[in-house]
Amino acid sequence: MKIREIAEKLFLELGQQDIVAGSREERESLEKIRGIFEELQLPVETYSFQCSSWREKHVSLHLHDHELKAVAMPNSPSGSVEAKAVYVGERILREEFLGLDLSGKIAVVKMYRKIDEISWQYLRAVERGAEAVIFVDPYPDRRRRIVIVPSVDYTFSVGSPPPVPVASVSLEDGLKLVQAANRGEKISLEIGTEADNSATTGAVAAGDLEGPIFTAHIDKWLSGFTDNVLGLGIVLALAEKYRENAGFIVFGSEEYGAPGYSPWYWIWGSRSFVSRLDERDRLSELGLIINFDTLGGQNISLSASGVDLLSGLRKILGDSYRYTPDQVIFDSFSFTMHGHPALTIHTFEDTLPIYHTDKDVPGNVDWQKIEEAVQLAEIIATNYMKNKWKMLHYTVLIEKVKEKAMKLKDIKEASELIDFLEKIKIENEKQAHYIRRELTRPIFAGTYGEVFEDPVVSYPYLLEAIEDLLSLTQSLMDNTTEESKLKALVKTVPGWETKIYDLRILVDKNAGEELRYLTRQLATVYLAETRKVFEKVASVAL
Repeated sequence: MKIREIAEKLFLELGQQDIVAGSREERESLEKIRGIFEELQLPVETYSFQCSSWREKHVSLHLHDHELKAVAMPNSPSGSVEAKAVYVGERILREEFLGLDLSGKIAVVKMYRKIDEISWQYLRAVERGAEAVIFVDPYPDRRRRIVIVPSVDYTFSVGSPPPVPVASVSLEDGLKLVQAANRGEKISLEIGTEADNSATTGAVAAGDLEGPIFTAHIDKWLSGFTDNVLGLGIVLALAEKYRENAGFIVFGSEEYGAPGYSPWYWIWGSRSFVSRLDERDRLSELGLIINFDTLGGQNISLSASGVDLLSGLRKILGDSYRYTPDQVIFDSFSFTMHGHPALTIHTFEDTLPIYHTDKDVPGNVDWQKIEEAVQLAEIIATNYMKNKWKMLHYTVLIEKVKEKAMKLKDIKEASELIDFLEKIKIENEKQAHYIRRELTRPIFAGTYGEVFEDPVVSYPYLLEAIEDLLSLTQSLMDNTTEESKLKALVKTVPGWETKIYDLRILVDKNAGEELRYLTRQLATVYLAETRKVFEKVASVAL
């Protein structure tokens, strides 16, 4: 199996340009993949879904008579602006922008260190009157695309388009713009883009979907070798090896595509695929999902959908790798949201310097680590072929809930839940699937636009949130609370946009005893909600 040969050949064939959700290039690429599967004599099924599409037509950035190389940020509208540049720096908080007059100006902004959060910088600059925004990359000699959504949440529903043009430049060109801003000089930016909110994306499924199933996404920004030509090449290499003994799915619209400028714009192709199968009551027919994305770095991570799968993976692979709950940025999360076992093998943190840039090319990857990652996937797949769902440790689903309840044992309902769980046994994947689906959610700790951290996929999410709040409440009573921990006073389920709790006002009032009381009340409610899930498992033949 010549993974490097296949991946590099695919990179040349797909080119170093964007393959955007809903574009002609994406459709042609999916059709090419379908043809490869058919040549391997695999059964193939194609799925189509409506999506949003966006593309850059042209960008022109001039400083005096010199043209600087820039790329439009996805979702940028068309527009032409000539104005004085104002260097904003790495500001991101609203209070950091107070007093800054950007009216009629072009804001030059250093990308925030957590690059996927720069929409907040854009939003703040627009609030202060900026006519256009230019982001400066933290690394030299590269241009980067990051989708811009001027929203104050991460809802699955529709949002609003960015109101002013936005582009990005390399670090060295950014320094030229900063110097121009310091001299009070004008720059000119012209962007031409095209958006289509009724485009079509898709997915191609082949082989035996009872699994194991190897998956990857096909769309990309700019050169996109690690994200995700390489993952696609691995899936094709595995298809050549396993043929009808495994399943293979290639998704469009991972980077972008949710209709209507949705704040949760990513993993749209896999979300649509999973929803389609769920509506047809076919999701349970699928085997274990093994997804590949952003490989190429040295530190291999396995991000998996449930504590039962994570426990099984540790037993199979040992402790030499980094294991985390699934992450919302990967296609595996589309399955996790529905309770289906899935994992992504990745080196995401290592690839950040080239993430979504024109420097994401084959010469920047560690081929030895790529081979190792594929070997891990094959070990997992072989174990699944032999043991099916028995490779998952279902008892951990109960033990994890008991562990959280034990920390609340001074509450009557917690003790009752522990006693009840002693009588429960999870006997099949259908029961485990239901428990995961009901009790797994991403949790965002803090207030959007003030805290810039990733949501953590949690199980059992309600009790995990209460555990954090009880700890914080005690710290507040003891006057030992660190300022950074106060973010635990707000916990939200992003996407669903439901508040687990928001108790900030009580801290503002220094109402420690009231906070303790409300915390216990919330714990009582959430213990009861968690128990209901297991009561259904115990009483109904799922």
